[in-house]
Amino acid sequence: MSGTATVNKIIYGGWGLAHHEGHTLFLPYTAPGDVVRFSVTKKRKNCLYGRVEEILEPSPIRVQPDCPVFGLCGGCHLLHISYDDEIEAKMSFVLESLERIGKIRTKLTSVIRSPDRFAYRNHAVYKVDAGGNTGFTMPESRTVVPFPEAGCLLLPAAMRDAIASQPKGHVPGGGEVRVRIDRHGTVHFWGLRDAVGPPEVLMEARELLFPIHPDAFFQVNRLLNDRLLELVVSLPAKVRRSLVDLYCGTGFFTLGLASIYMEGLGIERNRAAVRNAAAAARLNKISHVRFKRDRIESAIGRIRETDIIVADPPRAGLTDVVLRGITRLRPKELILVSCDPPTLSRDVAKLIDTGFILAGLHLVDLFPGTYHVETVTLLRRT
Repeated sequence: MSGTATVNKIIYGGWGLAHHEGHTLFLPYTAPGDVVRFSVTKKRKNCLYGRVEEILEPSPIRVQPDCPVFGLCGGCHLLHISYDDEIEAKMSFVLESLERIGKIRTKLTSVIRSPDRFAYRNHAVYKVDAGGNTGFTMPESRTVVPFPEAGCLLLPAAMRDAIASQPKGHVPGGGEVRVRIDRHGTVHFWGLRDAVGPPEVLMEARELLFPIHPDAFFQVNRLLNDRLLELVVSLPAKVRRSLVDLYCGTGFFTLGLASIYMEGLGIERNRAAVRNAAAAARLNKISHVRFKRDRIESAIGRIRETDIIVADPPRAGLTDVVLRGITRLRPKELILVSCDPPTLSRDVAKLIDTGFILAGLHLVDLFPGTYHVETVTLLRRT
């Protein structure tokens, strides 16, 4: 099936939303007002997914992407519109998800933009194909799109240069390489054929030091990590007696919030991350916090009380067991960090039904150029 359609808006996922012969049509890399000729690549119920064959009339907000492989590489989704328009789209992703899924009509308390649309990532995993080409893969494919001559623009120049300097054959075909730039600007690799990366690297946020295992998660936007911590620290109404950080990872929020509680507990399932968090507490001389390796669903049932809960769950959001645990604990304040507006909307609606009120909603653009968007939500007990 093929046809022509006019794109109405960009929705979460980076899709351009259009309609064709009674079907809802999703088209990648399109902008509101684009008139396109498309072909259908997939059909699900009353929804069509398509590929743009030709732009018949370009949108007035369409721009020339800065990256020459945009649209082939699956790393970015929104470089065909300006950064101002990208921020507007992401604001709508959040607010429309809350209204459609959570039945919540609200406004954003603040929007924190990235200082730079490019060169912000401190970490990446790239692929190497059988021919030795390095890059990221095409959308929904294992085919490697080689990095352009200047490298991936989302990475700082030092990372791009370090990747480009690796000789062909530095990784077995079909392999992948992890790369991270530390607080000193040194670039480290894991997965190279003839070199072993360090067991940990030292990262920094808001003057706190974090030793990070290669497989442990650390916030990727090196330009916004300080602002993210500053925002979260500013949300509690006053210093509290106790704090529990669910899905604490390497202790980014647990330690960043150390000044606003007297006793803290971070819970995380990843063993390496828990070790890193405990080491970071010692390194930063923060003694009123402890970290525990456990499943969140198991651990929350053993907590008796807490004044504040911070939760930064995976993209799937909070499970029903965790939601029930939060409801039982009745914290005075809940700070919910999310990278997925649909699951955020579902979870906030359920929490409001149990007696919380939405006291603040902040958008932090940790992932410019992509459809991904971070939110920080403050909920308080009524």
